[in-house]
Amino acid sequence: MHDDEEIPRPVLLERFINSVQAFSVVHFLSAEGVPVTLKERPLKLALGEIPFLEAASELYLDDPSRLEEARSLIQRYRSGYLGVRGTAWTCPTCGEQHEPQFGACWRCGTQRTGESAP
Repeated sequence: MHDDEEIPRPVLLERFINSVQAFSVVHFLSAEGVPVTLKERPLKLALGEIPFLEAASELYLDDPSRLEEARSLIQRYRSGYLGVRGTAWTCPTCGEQHEPQFGACWRCGTQRTGESAP
């Protein structure tokens, strides 16, 4: 970079109170190749005593030129469409019904095979 070029600043995408949800979105965006940084705040234990946004973790987009892509991916993540293919299946051993993303029966451990496999 030249001295006269400005370094792009990260853009705040989201605030999260729930750390599990925050890390899930970070991993989803990272898997899609979108560079993000999660800044955790150590104030979560004080929730109820301070405004909740003061304790929220903040998700920053490291490449502002990808803002629209990142927002679109977050919307896709929230809508539940994560590219799961296949159909619901029934375990041939115990008869338990499963959603397409599961590769093994939660009840008996039988692996999904044959036409029911994704």
